[in-house]
Amino acid sequence: MEIRQMKLKDAEKVRGLELSCIREYFAETIENNWDDLPKEWKDNLGASSANHFGSYLGDGLSFVAEEDGEIYGFIFAKILEHVFDVSKLVWIENMGVHPYARRNAVGYRLLRETLRKGREMGAEAGHSMIQSGNAPSIMLHKKIGFFMDRREVALLDLKDPKLKL
Repeated sequence: MEIRQMKLKDAEKVRGLELSCIREYFAETIENNWDDLPKEWKDNLGASSANHFGSYLGDGLSFVAEEDGEIYGFIFAKILEHVFDVSKLVWIENMGVHPYARRNAVGYRLLRETLRKGREMGAEAGHSMIQSGNAPSIMLHKKIGFFMDRREVALLDLKDPKLKL
């Protein structure tokens, strides 16, 4: 499986996968039926929405996991400046892996590549919001070296010389 930078041509496939992941999450966390949610609300969900997709391509920190023309994972990230007293921060907006590809290091590779590239670009820290009940995501972020706090925020010091990305 190849990890590569996300491109505009990936928009449709990534949108389908991201909505699938969001729908899966909603099925476990809210009482509303997905089909009952307003279309305009669903259209604006996620980083892959028409209003947001392009803004994540500019920094080159958004990646996909692709094999045989199929997208099995994605990560949306960008550099933010002057956040949390940090000059440059890798802001991870969302990531997801197709259920068939989970537990095969796809998420790990996507996250690691985004952070490696961000550090190369001068980022000093990585930031990721994680739902408190999402144990696989929490374990993934801890495996990379993120510090987890009670606010469901994962932080990583990209200047740490012991960090192996």
